[in-house]
Order: sequence, then C-alpha cells, then structure tokens
Amino acid sequence: MSASTRKRNNLGRPAGQDSERVRANLLNAAREHFLSRDFKAVSIRRIAETAGVNGAMVNYYFGGKQGLYMAMVEDLFQRLEASLGKLNRDSELTVADFSGSYCKLLAENPWWPNFFVREVLFSEGETREAIIDKFRSVFAPKLLQSIQAEISAGHFRQDLNSGLTLLSLMGMTIFPFLAKPMVEQILKLSLDETTVGALAAHNTQLFLHGVEAPRGEGAQS
Repeated sequence: MSASTRKRNNLGRPAGQDSERVRANLLNAAREHFLSRDFKAVSIRRIAETAGVNGAMVNYYFGGKQGLYMAMVEDLFQRLEASLGKLNRDSELTVADFSGSYCKLLAENPWWPNFFVREVLFSEGETREAIIDKFRSVFAPKLLQSIQAEISAGHFRQDLNSGLTLLSLMGMTIFPFLAKPMVEQILKLSLDETTVGALAAHNTQLFLHGVEAPRGEGAQS
C-alpha cells in the first residue's frame, strides 16, 4: 500500500481501538482552539487538522461543532465526578475532598477557570446553562449537604449560612487558578501539579480554622 493510500485511509472513519483515540484527539484539539478564540471564530476544519482527521469526524462523534464544544465541558465534569467518587463511595463529600480534587483538576486543566468565567459570566446560551446545571445538580447539593451536616453536628459555627460558606470555599479554590499569571509572577508561587496538594491543604486548614492563633499562642507582649 502506497503512502498516499494509507493517508487517505487514515482520514476515514476509525475502527476498533482507534475510535477512542480519535475522539480524545478531537477533544484535545477543541480545548486548544476554543480557549484562544471565540466559538464562532473556530472552524471544524481547523479542529480536525489539529486532531489529524478530516472534518467529518466532528459530525460523526459529536454531531457538529456545538456538540464537540459541549462534550469538552462534559468531559471535565466527568473527570471531576470520577475523582470525587473514588474518595467518597461510602461517605459524604468533605471540604478536604473537594479542595484536593478540584485543585488537582484545575492544575491538570489550567484552561478551565478562564473558560468558566467567559461562558458563565459573559455569555448566554446552551453552554452556560449546561455548566450551571451541572453545579446545581451534582456538586452544589453535595457540598451544601456536607456543610449543613457539619453545622448540625456542631463542628461548624451555628450561625453560618451554608450558601455563603460554599461561596467562600469556591472562591478560595478557584481564584488562585483564575489569577495564575499574577500568582506566579508576583507571589512567585507555582500552580503546577506538584504543588497543588500543598495549596489544597492550606485552603482546607484556612477554611476550617482561620488565621487567628489560638488564645495564649503567638501573642506579643
């Protein structure tokens, strides 16, 4: 078989194990292009070229550009759900679980915070509603339930508002990644995968215990 013939065959529909590889390549290519350009400015042809397939593969796997766009968002949520599920198969979701898993996910997907802001705060339509619905139906109820359980058990202050408490937790977790250039250049803190564990632990301790030293400790006379 000639090289040109093999190349034409590679542009056709994949079979067997190649199918998942092509789908993953399309998702990776979509992230690369949708991060740096507006949805309307990204063409199926450009995504397909980056993924090494022809444009028909986008329709074959995702039903079009919008379907690929939504699959990109769904893929991230599936990974987060899988990560949290491994930690909490038989227990409630804890603050430490969420902080550790979400920080790790953001380090692995540094494009997500800016994408989230762009789609949720500055856009309208299917993507925005899908992201909001995911948080409303999957993560928010679990976290709110966990926070309320801690309040009811007397582990958290009785005067806490669970919604505002969750908002504070989300802010502590997401903002460092949203402000990554400033964090790295001004604070000289790396947010790579090797250091996010320390950040997650710090956020958890700060969230649970604050910054005040216990009475009798650290006071200067």
